[in-house]
Amino acid sequence: MKFTKFCREIFCKSREKGAVNSELLARVKGCFDQESRREEGVEPGTCPDSAPMNQALDVLDSRQAASQQPVRRYDGSMTDEPSHSASLCYRTYAANSSIASHIHATPSLTVVLGGGYEETIGGRVAVQDCRSALICPEGLPHAQRFWAHGARKIIVTPAADLLDYLVTTLPFRAAPATRSTPIQKLAARIDAERRTNDAFSRGAIAGLIWQVAAEMGRDLAGASVPTSVIVRRACAVIDAVQGQVISVAALCRVIDCHPATLTRAFRRELGCTPGEYQRRSRVQKAADMLKATRLPIAQVAAGCGFCDQAHLARSFHAVLGCSPSEYRKRA
Repeated sequence: MKFTKFCREIFCKSREKGAVNSELLARVKGCFDQESRREEGVEPGTCPDSAPMNQALDVLDSRQAASQQPVRRYDGSMTDEPSHSASLCYRTYAANSSIASHIHATPSLTVVLGGGYEETIGGRVAVQDCRSALICPEGLPHAQRFWAHGARKIIVTPAADLLDYLVTTLPFRAAPATRSTPIQKLAARIDAERRTNDAFSRGAIAGLIWQVAAEMGRDLAGASVPTSVIVRRACAVIDAVQGQVISVAALCRVIDCHPATLTRAFRRELGCTPGEYQRRSRVQKAADMLKATRLPIAQVAAGCGFCDQAHLARSFHAVLGCSPSEYRKRA
């Protein structure tokens, strides 16, 4: 009766899911009818082949995938596995193999589970091993050369929430990478959950991936990243707006940089914040106008992005230690 019940369930589920392969459904129904007769003593014989049932399950899986309700299966070498915040792909790489320079259409977060390799990306060569987590932005060329034991990796394609977190908390476009013991432990737990592969593993892996992202943020928060280009671009934009106020958020959108990264770079290289740099630039422009023209101070203030003459006076005194009128007299 177990076989009969199973066939009946397959047949009913196929109709409920809208599977349209009538030939396949007829084969499953035939298995059901044949086994029913055998169990009733009408047609003795051996148990029918289970292939139609497996095919029926495959049809149901394809129908679910087409309706964006995938049923995923892990095959031991490579998988796409849904989570609350990402799709995962497990890959292995042969010993001493290499991958030529290439790009990807989507960004990814990679956690190395074992082995190691050298990666050329963003004009630098980085060593990646079982302590490593790294970001690969879309469209950025990179190449890899694997070591004697090859490598095993989980490649995460972030969904919107995880991608937003990575972009806003890390220097994402610089293809950051980090190596640490906490990430190594998280990688081992991800690997263990992948091997367990029970009903709870998907949620556990999703949570562990978020922890990896958080650890990357902690590791990179105080790290030195190549920011001189960022500062030069930001200064060029500030100079180009000719004294008008531009918010840090707008400035970061123009140069494709996270506000925290830009602020750290300005403090380290120029000793001030982007806002303070803008104020100095506007004060300098106002000083040049006061020296070169006889325009009223209020008009100079408006032309340099200050709210009014009092605003210019406060900023002028903070930067140059005197009022605009005193500066004009000295000039």
